[in-house]
Amino acid sequence: MLSRLPGALRQSLPSLRAFATSHTALADASIASSTKEFTDEFAKVAPPNFNPPSYPSDFFEKEERKEETQGVPSKVTLNFYMPHDSHLKSEEVDMILVPAVTGDFGVMPGHVPTIAQLRPGVVTVHKEMDKDVSKYFVSSGFAFVHADSTTDVCAVEAVKLDELDPEAVRGGLQEYTAKLASVQAKGDDYEIAAAQIGVEVYSALNSAVGS
Repeated sequence: MLSRLPGALRQSLPSLRAFATSHTALADASIASSTKEFTDEFAKVAPPNFNPPSYPSDFFEKEERKEETQGVPSKVTLNFYMPHDSHLKSEEVDMILVPAVTGDFGVMPGHVPTIAQLRPGVVTVHKEMDKDVSKYFVSSGFAFVHADSTTDVCAVEAVKLDELDPEAVRGGLQEYTAKLASVQAKGDDYEIAAAQIGVEVYSALNSAVGS
């Protein structure tokens, strides 16, 4: 992805990263200074039996910041989770295709940090580009693309595409389509919403198994 950037912009990336790192360090130093000033003023007016206030940062382990010295990795590190299981963990892959609410997009090494809501659709994992490919149907969830090219796909439900029964999918679509028509006549908003979700999911399933 970075190779597609104009030469001048690509050459400026290291300095931009350095600026971002130094800017963050300055912000941390400023916060620490403000905290100390407040604590000092508090000690002047607080009764002797009052302990100094605690801050949220006091409860987190301190981590040393490391400047980014490495370039874009050659692989995307993929974590593919569900609430009750995980399909992939720390798997190095070439590319991931993600079905987002805002539109499908691909994740390759160097992708910009992104948070995307998943829609019912197919997550395609290219462990090796166009050679070792796995497809999973997801119902919903979120995808998180981090700056280090680690990507977390967190789905409510996910199943391998080749494990789906096309006949069962078509039957489910027919059932929910009929149910939607029935509840719309009754005007029950809850039942209408539930039926619409069923139609949406089964329509996506039907498209997936037919592809």
